[in-house]
Parts: sequence; structure tokens; C-alpha cells
Amino acid sequence: MDELARKRRQLIVRGAGLVAGLYAYMMVMFRRSRQQTPRITVGSMADRAISRESNLRYIYHSSDINCSNQLRMRKAPFFRLCAIFRERNLLLDSIHTSIEEQVAMFLLIVGHNQRYRTLQPIFRRSIEVISRYFKAVLYAVGELRDEMIQPPSNHCHRKIQESTRFNPYFKVIFEPRHI
Repeated sequence: MDELARKRRQLIVRGAGLVAGLYAYMMVMFRRSRQQTPRITVGSMADRAISRESNLRYIYHSSDINCSNQLRMRKAPFFRLCAIFRERNLLLDSIHTSIEEQVAMFLLIVGHNQRYRTLQPIFRRSIEVISRYFKAVLYAVGELRDEMIQPPSNHCHRKIQESTRFNPYFKVIFEPRHI
């Protein structure tokens, strides 16, 4: 029995040595492969956040003219619209994106007929994120439809009615139909 136990111990020690050697070999090979493959570097999140904040500051914290050119809306109505969305819980600030940024994305897309891809360098967001916030703001605007969207009226402006240049064209639209 003593001889059998000694042989078992020798086999276990040899097997453990084999496993340790195999492990060391695999680690060396892994390190070599890591050194040979080029690393993909991504800019730091802090750099992206800084450039995003400077772009947003340029859009809606600069002059009223610049804000109107970018968002098709002056600063005061823009921030009032964002406050309405915030008060009624139609939109929520996320960890990384404020309501103002979400609404700015929406207004740039709608106001300039831009694609999501063209907003990527401005907001430093993925297409999926821009699409998600666009849909969220579109839904929020739809919830305010009764208050903010007026149905068209049949009233013709006085300048058009008195103008001989425009009135013939608008007469067709605004004259009551006799059926």
C-alpha cells in the first residue's frame, strides 16, 4: 500500500507541474499576441463632454440671433419650452443628456431637415441615441398639440385682401363654397 500511495503522489505532482507549465506557456503566448495587435484608442469621455458642452453653449447660450439661426427659435421660448417639458414630466433629464440637449437635437433635425448622422459631430452621440431622443421629443410635442398647434383658419389677412397682386390667388382659397 505504501508503494501505491507513493506512485499516486508522484503522478499528482507530475500532473500539477504539467498544468502549471501549460498555464505559463499560455500566458506568454497571450502577452505576445496582445503586443502584436494594434490597440484601438477611443477619446476620453471627458474630452467628448467638454466639446459637447462648448457646442451646446454655442447653440443656445450665445446670442439670440445665433440661437434663432441654429434652432429656428429664440433663447427665451426655447428655455420656456424645455421648462414646460420638465414641469409636465413629458421629458426627463438622463444621466448624460439634459432636456435642453434633447430638444436642441430635435429642433436641429426638424428646422434644418438634417439627418441623424450630421448631428453626430455636434452632439457627440451615436445615431441610436439621437434617434431615441428625437422620438421622445416628438412624442412630447404631440402631447402638447391641443395647446400649441392651432388649426388653420379661413381668415384672410387684410394686406392680402386689399392687394391686387395677391388677392386673385387667395380668393379661390378663402371664398365660401356654394353647394
